[in-house]
Amino acid sequence: MDPDLEPLRAAPAHGPAKPSWRGRRARGGGWAGLMPTVDEFFGTSTQVCGGFWPFGTDMALPIEGVPVGRSMMTGAGVCCDPISWFRAGIIEQPSMFVMGLPAIGKSTFVRRQEWGLAALGANAIVPGDLKPDYADLTRLLGGQVIRLGSGLGSINPMDPGDVHRVLPRLTGRLHDDLLADYHERRAALLEVLLTIARTGRSEGGRTVTDVESNVLSTALKLLYERSRDRPAPPLVSDLRDLIRDAPPEVRAAAVFDAPEDDEAVAAATRDLLASLHGLSNRMGRFGRLFSEQTTEAIDLTRPVDFDISALSQAGDDVVAAVLAATWSGAFAAKNAADMLAEAGLEPRRNNVIIMDEMHRALRASPLMVDRLDLLTRLNRQWGVGQIMITHTFADLLCLGSDSQNAKARGFVERSKIKVLGALSRTEVDRYLRGESGLPISMREEDMLADWGTPTNYAQGASYKGIGKFLIKLGGLPGIPINVQMCGIERSGFNDTNRKWER
Repeated sequence: MDPDLEPLRAAPAHGPAKPSWRGRRARGGGWAGLMPTVDEFFGTSTQVCGGFWPFGTDMALPIEGVPVGRSMMTGAGVCCDPISWFRAGIIEQPSMFVMGLPAIGKSTFVRRQEWGLAALGANAIVPGDLKPDYADLTRLLGGQVIRLGSGLGSINPMDPGDVHRVLPRLTGRLHDDLLADYHERRAALLEVLLTIARTGRSEGGRTVTDVESNVLSTALKLLYERSRDRPAPPLVSDLRDLIRDAPPEVRAAAVFDAPEDDEAVAAATRDLLASLHGLSNRMGRFGRLFSEQTTEAIDLTRPVDFDISALSQAGDDVVAAVLAATWSGAFAAKNAADMLAEAGLEPRRNNVIIMDEMHRALRASPLMVDRLDLLTRLNRQWGVGQIMITHTFADLLCLGSDSQNAKARGFVERSKIKVLGALSRTEVDRYLRGESGLPISMREEDMLADWGTPTNYAQGASYKGIGKFLIKLGGLPGIPINVQMCGIERSGFNDTNRKWER
């Protein structure tokens, strides 16, 4: 029998017995039923002071990257961004997925990412800013804001990323590689635009056929050979006219078994010509958006924001078409910049691509899903980080087919950093935990659901979780943070409710 227990057994429950090393077994006595074993460490004063003095807690919170706020558990500062964490070896892919209900501060969190990464040497590319959420900050950083819309600006789908002016600067293998990517990217973009342009017509959004794709690719290469020495790239109207003139190469692509049959060639290219005319017609549905030369070339030496807020009230097809063009142009410009860096003509730069409202572009065409699927798999090799933002996981499961939904689900799974704001329990349990397999504990689920609860009915009430996010990394416990804005962030560019001000 433990001799230390004898006096306690004999003493009354609330008596004045002298406590042993276990404490006093009484209410408020601090009785310890099991004493923990304390690990002993030996080290030099230089080594030990970094972890034990003057605080008794370890340094488990990440200190690499952009300061995003303070831990809601300890009050310590937390740093996080996809590029810094990738460079530090914390994650294997420079990717981040931000998800949460509207009006909780997602854009504020991502603007902090853009601002901090610019200071760390990685400029942001925002290929489609619908509200716009990032234009003011981009201007503040000395960046480039490219406005697109009816009467505001144009983007030439025949020259995504302004590669036409880069090709003459390269020679040998780099030139051939960039030219091959140029041809493939132009054909893919035009197929997406043609599919979107056919939405609502009698074809019901019919995709480009194999014959039309063959004609399109052939005509693009032929037109490039004819215009490669010109200072400006050709337009969609030039492509339309070339196919209408039906040179031998186009005839063979349209009707390989009877290229001399004028009626067969005309029948094979009739719908393609009509769709191309719809893109190039300034009086049509798309106006000047795709009918003229690109208004402003992309400058990746500074942050770039494509401001398409003028199209916020336009149809989904127009918005999706512009997003397809800006996304393709941004990726093409990044690829061209990498080629110039490999040739020693430009310094190598890393960028972070911010894709907000991504579900609107994904619904436009299966090709957009495929392009983004490729980005999420190869962004590490391309030297870019990515931040994708949407409201709920369910937004990614409303595409045209099960295969597209599966690919979209993979966007979340391959994003190494998940930043979760206020979400409903259904969203957490059914989609995040069920569909994506994200390990979220019940305590974390309670926290996310509580953040989505309004504070009260009083004037000025809002969600409890404004500015609060849970940073998840694999199966590790999440880090709940509270984003703290500095004075310049509160001054204006984080206010997304300006149109409600008196």
